[in-house]
Amino acid sequence: MKKLIIILIMSILTSVHINAKELNPKSILETLQRFYVDFKGGEELIQKSEGYLVFPSVYKAGLVVGGAYGEGALVQKGSIISYYKMYGTSVGFQAGAKKYSVIVVFLTKEAMRRFLFKEEWKVGVDGNIAVVNWSKGLDLSSLDIKKDTLAIVFNNKGLMANISLEGTIFQKMR
Repeated sequence: MKKLIIILIMSILTSVHINAKELNPKSILETLQRFYVDFKGGEELIQKSEGYLVFPSVYKAGLVVGGAYGEGALVQKGSIISYYKMYGTSVGFQAGAKKYSVIVVFLTKEAMRRFLFKEEWKVGVDGNIAVVNWSKGLDLSSLDIKKDTLAIVFNNKGLMANISLEGTIFQKMR
């Protein structure tokens, strides 16, 4: 039974990968514009950052064993530098599927440097991220951020509890 569930989840995520090929500069810009509308202070946060990752669509599905996958772009000084994928697996009490957007903001030069010089960057190992998973209307300028990297999860669609980036891997696409 457990193998069947794993095969089912991997099949779903494989088909998601095919659909995620629609990633383009327009989808990155649309995601940023939605972020600016949904979060007060979002544009200022992006402007003062050293760079940021934008993932317009991340897909997560699970039934005890779960997985997540998304494709996005690294942006510095308003230009797309390269494309990345993010993926992860999880085991535990979970059931459902959802789609959401993620923006990862590098607030310091050191955080940006650490990210750029890794082939794979794993959350919790290579970098600790403060994760914001609140509803739209949040004033990002009011947050007291103690970490040098911030991830904002928004635009949730679907039914699945628990958005965690712990153990998520970010990898440059070739």
